[in-house]
Amino acid sequence: MARKPKTVIVGGGTSGLAAAYTLRSKYGNKLEVVVLEAADRAGGRIAGEEIDGFSIHTGASVFHESFETVRNLAESLGVPLEMSPRKKGGHIYRDGKLWGIYSNGSLKQMMTTVQTILSFRLLTPKAMWQSMRLIMMLKARSKDIRFQDHSKMLDLDTRESFAEFMEANSLTEYLEQAGEADINCFTAGFSEQVGAAYGMSLLWLWTLNQSERPCLPEGGVGEFASALVGACAGDIRLSTPVQRIVLEEGTVKSVIVDGGEIGEIEADAVICATPATKAIEIIPDLPSEVKRVLTRITYSSCINMAIGLDEDILPEGSHAAIFPPDSGTFLTFVSNLASMAPGAAPEGKSLVYALVIGEHAQKLFTLSDAEIADKIIEEIRKYLPAMPDKPLFTRVYRWPEALCLAPGGMLREIYEMRQHQLADLKGLFLAGDYMRMPSCNGALLSGVDAAEECASFVFRDAV
Repeated sequence: MARKPKTVIVGGGTSGLAAAYTLRSKYGNKLEVVVLEAADRAGGRIAGEEIDGFSIHTGASVFHESFETVRNLAESLGVPLEMSPRKKGGHIYRDGKLWGIYSNGSLKQMMTTVQTILSFRLLTPKAMWQSMRLIMMLKARSKDIRFQDHSKMLDLDTRESFAEFMEANSLTEYLEQAGEADINCFTAGFSEQVGAAYGMSLLWLWTLNQSERPCLPEGGVGEFASALVGACAGDIRLSTPVQRIVLEEGTVKSVIVDGGEIGEIEADAVICATPATKAIEIIPDLPSEVKRVLTRITYSSCINMAIGLDEDILPEGSHAAIFPPDSGTFLTFVSNLASMAPGAAPEGKSLVYALVIGEHAQKLFTLSDAEIADKIIEEIRKYLPAMPDKPLFTRVYRWPEALCLAPGGMLREIYEMRQHQLADLKGLFLAGDYMRMPSCNGALLSGVDAAEECASFVFRDAV
């Protein structure tokens, strides 16, 4: 019997699992697949776990209905996606108070929104005018701003940061009063760190375009992640860090595992589904131009903490409280996932998340999980007094490399690298959110595409 070709996938996070699932579902009988994950569990930034009836996610919190790859994989996995409610609301902290902003809510909520707007607690008249200008600018390019295929908007991806773009177009007041807080929430980073094209795309997708909505499984993103991990479980080797992917004259040869009994694994093809920083480290023989591009890629840092509660601590009808950078707190937002995904928490309970980003998160990294939880709970109580001292449980998730920030020009350089330099490598394929428009969808899409490219390479001589 002929030997099955072997593909090794380095990294069992979002991209690696998408690659493994694609290869298993399409080529399972013809191909041997091994997923090597350094951590003690798979799933990476979309990983999920169950705690006393709560469906927890470790990182990503929501999908979007325009995410085609997410929809396709969810359907294949048998995980239905539900649109977020049109009637939703949130609060923003300003001038010592949380101010409500509701969409299609009750009469009382509509009056609250009007009060917030008219008292200039959300946007001054100048900032509101700037937001309308930005909406018109993005609406004119709306057909090009697609997270599934961003190739038609690469002309917008200059070396400018989003902050520089906003200043050049006299949109700074809107950025300071609203846009910056959105960027903080979407990337765990800041407008100076993300490129202009990426910043525009994020605001259009999640904030300014009202024709499409977020969506997620009834049990939250963790439900999707658990289904994906389960479908690939037989191929995954946990606690197996990789030391090096070996290339000889531009052709992949093997994967060397760091310690343990496995040693070196010969491979017909390798999909490297790690962050770009790790890829540079474990593939020292990458072409110089590929290394140069990957070196430009940066990541945000954050702590995402899940809190199980007996009741909701947010104001009625609100799913999140947002704290802009000048709020005087290290919190970025506090949200109740159960308001968006009722199945994420047992009936009558709440699943609250607190996000801390940047330097604040890096300072907390030095503490134990228990110390971090105590500090975050104490901080939440300053703004949401209903927060109890002793919740049902807490889970602290540390992300030194949380989300790809796509600095100015990176989208275009990665696109060109995919078209040219990577074609010279035989049997090696890169996957990760940095390889597409950074997002859960981009990470999954890069894994699916890497799997298809890998299969084409492995079976290139098949009749």
